[in-house]
Amino acid sequence: MITRLDVAARLSLALLLAGIALPGVANAANVPIAHKIGSVTWHAARFVNQDLALSGYLLLRADGYVLFSDEPSGAISAHDLPVTGHGIDTVVPNVRYIISGHFVHGGLVASNGNPYHLELTAVPTQVH
Repeated sequence: MITRLDVAARLSLALLLAGIALPGVANAANVPIAHKIGSVTWHAARFVNQDLALSGYLLLRADGYVLFSDEPSGAISAHDLPVTGHGIDTVVPNVRYIISGHFVHGGLVASNGNPYHLELTAVPTQVH
């Protein structure tokens, strides 16, 4: 017999694998759903001081941080996300990653002017 919890867990997993984010929703295993980078950076104040899982691509490598984006290439904007922490040296271009960390305001001056950044709490994971 399939319970409502089973259906919710399967739907959450399918959405996670598809890269679709539902803000504030976790699956039945309490794994945070991965947000797209832009869904967070366009509404950054909503996410300050929260632990997040995000889906995106390395766009630029800088001194002490990397910029992540929803797209694997393109122009850099203030809506690309600076990311710091253990594991940034392992990410490669043109590969989608799930990155997990604490979303903060201030403390980093990024080249794209974004005053927010993600401090990794886990090594980025490639999505195949």
